[in-house]
Amino acid sequence: MTLALPRWARGQIPGHPVGRAVAASALVGWAGTGVWISASALFFTRLLGLTASQVGYGLAMGGVLGLLAMVPISSLVRRRHAGRVAAALQVVRGLSFLSFLLVDSVGGLYAALALVSVTDGPGKMFGQIVVGRFVPERERTPTMAAVQVATNIGVTLGALLGTVGLLRVDRAAFDAVVVFVAAAFFLSAWLLAHTTWRQSGVGAAEPAAGGRQSLGRRLRSLAPPLRDGRFAVLTAGNGLLSLHIPLIGVMTPLWLGHRTSVPPAVMGGLLLLNTVTVVLLQVPLGRRVVGVRGGVRAASAAGALQAAGCGLLSLAAFVPAGWAAASLAGAVLAFTLGEILQVTAGWTLSFAFAPEDHGQAVYLGFFGLGTEAVAVFGPAALVWLTTAFGAPGFAVAAVVLAAAALLVRAACAPVRTRVSPGRRDGPAEPAVLSVPGAPNGSTPGQRGC
Repeated sequence: MTLALPRWARGQIPGHPVGRAVAASALVGWAGTGVWISASALFFTRLLGLTASQVGYGLAMGGVLGLLAMVPISSLVRRRHAGRVAAALQVVRGLSFLSFLLVDSVGGLYAALALVSVTDGPGKMFGQIVVGRFVPERERTPTMAAVQVATNIGVTLGALLGTVGLLRVDRAAFDAVVVFVAAAFFLSAWLLAHTTWRQSGVGAAEPAAGGRQSLGRRLRSLAPPLRDGRFAVLTAGNGLLSLHIPLIGVMTPLWLGHRTSVPPAVMGGLLLLNTVTVVLLQVPLGRRVVGVRGGVRAASAAGALQAAGCGLLSLAAFVPAGWAAASLAGAVLAFTLGEILQVTAGWTLSFAFAPEDHGQAVYLGFFGLGTEAVAVFGPAALVWLTTAFGAPGFAVAAVVLAAAALLVRAACAPVRTRVSPGRRDGPAEPAVLSVPGAPNGSTPGQRGC
């Protein structure tokens, strides 16, 4: 027993030094984010006297700005060193958080949220961009699985620390939380820069084109993922499969509190179940997803598991408290397993479809739009569905998840292998997929088949 824990822990650590740096950076950065998530809303409403709707409008505005900034900021990596851009972005995130020290009104809150959100949305994607530029292809998905584990541990530890900050709801405590979050991003930046700053090779910048680029040419450089129909469909399907984000974080506590007789304190145990499951299973399950076919299967399983979770969540409203608690636990477990498979499928397929050249960052930034859009708009959509239709609203969500899995399958159909006549299995000739905007007719879809 004493040897099992170290062996298990070693299995969670990426083998590549850049992968370890990204995981450590995610742990620290998300710890700061966890503190902010758990403490900020109460400070805004009680200390600054803002209403819940005012805070909600500000967060929604920030989410939209983050969405709009993802692809342009990701494109900075085309002609700049990926590790240095990622480290600089974390520094800017820390500096922008310090603007909350000046907030004393609704207008000040909106300005600070806008400033933070422009780098916050893209910052969530840069871990994958750095992994894609420095880590060998076969190690990328396992590395991202380890980063996901670090993210979950970090946000959980941060949430626990945030509750300490709520022991005193005054200006000094609020300022201390802001400084702590900013310091977490500064440390996260150092962890990235310490390892990646002098790295070269795939992380190096693209050679600059001769002359000064026009604004139109710069905008056209952001368009290839959008013109690539298959990649756009894949982005939409993967984004919709990210419904586990609002299902766990928003709908489960709301459903528990308003539609069941389960004590609210049970929600803490359900969130712990989510975190422990990800920490224990993300890396082992992630290693089983290999290639495009494996990614498609994982996406299909993610949709099925989340649809089953929707059924269990709705069932909790119609059974006694004990059975309702069990139904809620089953729903959270199904959502969490769906989360593990969805993020793994997303990494595998986005790396397989994105070109290996310097346009990869733009593709990955575009790919992150789907998940970020669901995180921003998904809570309101699910709340409206369940408010308007009650438990049957979850059936609509289940249908959306099934459709999302079909979108992923359809997007990947052209790159699935073709088996020679008379053979049931075995080596196959990969299908060719040409990507609009890829240089020299490159065919990134051939990889991973």
